[in-house]
Amino acid sequence: MDEAVLDRVREDHHRLLDLVSELETSDLREPSRLPGWSRAHVVAHLAHNAIALANMTSAAGRGELVEPYPDGDRDEAIERDAAQDAIGLVQQTATAHAQLEIVWDSVAERDWQRPVLFRDGTVADLVSCRWRELELHTLDLDLGHTEVEWSPEFCEHTIDFLLPRLEGGEVVLVPRDLERTWEVGDSPQRKVEGSGASLACWLAGRTPQQLPSGDGPLPELGPWP
Repeated sequence: MDEAVLDRVREDHHRLLDLVSELETSDLREPSRLPGWSRAHVVAHLAHNAIALANMTSAAGRGELVEPYPDGDRDEAIERDAAQDAIGLVQQTATAHAQLEIVWDSVAERDWQRPVLFRDGTVADLVSCRWRELELHTLDLDLGHTEVEWSPEFCEHTIDFLLPRLEGGEVVLVPRDLERTWEVGDSPQRKVEGSGASLACWLAGRTPQQLPSGDGPLPELGPWP
């Protein structure tokens, strides 16, 4: 298991909790950058995601496979918990973070490769998932954090993960500040350029501070992988 990614997740947990702890209930009712979701919806979703990943990890350690949200409608649960006041959401967030970190701290090295149902991956893949969730949704909270703060490692990871959204195109992604490019298709002719962060942000379906540029309009993005 890449301990550096685990450390990033812990740091992102601290940052998120610090951000949420400073908000009043009225602040949480304000719109996020996600259509139809308030900031409270984003925070509630991140708490549910943490619990889901903790449950899948614990089950994998017992040799079991469980769904991320086995108890029913995820969206209904998010709607319910987004109605909490600021104190309730802070408590839920802190509890969810602690539960996930305790579970991951107890995983033996050999168990990181145990399978989980989530995207047919492994327990180690859940850590990368959490990293993406935290970085992207912290941006979605619209509290001053932007993609320009993303590390080169996160940008490369996110582009790797989201590259299938360009499947069917003939595209080469050229980040100006990273030491690699990404090609899609057998003979990519269409070039899309920008910072690594702007390319990752665009692939994630968000609007970066500065849009990537290319030969004509940007390619349409396919579904989330």
